[in-house]
Amino acid sequence: MSLVVQNLTIKFADTTVVDDVSFAVGDGERLGIIGASGSGKSVTALAVAGLLSETARISGSIRLDGQELVGMREKHWRKLRGNRFSMVFQEPMTALDPTMPVGRQIAETIGLHSRRTGKRRSVEAELERVGISDPRRVADSFPHELSGGQRQRALIAMAIVNQPDLVICDEPTTALDVLVQRQILDLLDEVLVGRSALFITHDLAVVRQVCPRAIVMQSGRIVEEGLVDQLINQPRHDYTRALVTAAKGEL
Repeated sequence: MSLVVQNLTIKFADTTVVDDVSFAVGDGERLGIIGASGSGKSVTALAVAGLLSETARISGSIRLDGQELVGMREKHWRKLRGNRFSMVFQEPMTALDPTMPVGRQIAETIGLHSRRTGKRRSVEAELERVGISDPRRVADSFPHELSGGQRQRALIAMAIVNQPDLVICDEPTTALDVLVQRQILDLLDEVLVGRSALFITHDLAVVRQVCPRAIVMQSGRIVEEGLVDQLINQPRHDYTRALVTAAKGEL
């Protein structure tokens, strides 16, 4: 799997939120995108996933294994989402349907791209794989009946159940307390083995745990890129240095 983004520019009305961004993710590689709120990192991830609103004007190129995604019709996006690539969102309470048990939601994700039988067994096996100790109970539970950590694990199960080549993680630990955050990062580190991944975060300590390489975004542009340890120990841009200083106690 290869993801190549070239000269990506995204505008809403007269405001440019992503400005001439280029990067590539190779087969099995993980790339972090680091930046504060408003840096354009999450908008970039949503563009890769084809989830921007119709008011967004996109130019440049996003190619997945050579297939151009910019300008692709929604019916083609639906064939790729949850199959070739998937997304783990920041807040599972908004990503999960509150009116449906999480097991049924995972089963529906399977059904969108597969005719396999025994979906219930697959759902419980996937929940167990992501560290749910009581997969049957959790599968029958509504999102509000689960803890924050359980909801995020269920969301990760949904993201990987169809064995996607690329997983996009958008601030997946921000809403969690410190202990659960570390558990979820350990889980992601495990389930992403062999997969390509984009990891969106404002936290250098988080990206250091799961990604060897990262780009730093400020005001819609890439201001620095390189190995994460190099960005932390030898930052060249003032903004990167400010991020390192802010995270010093956690690195």
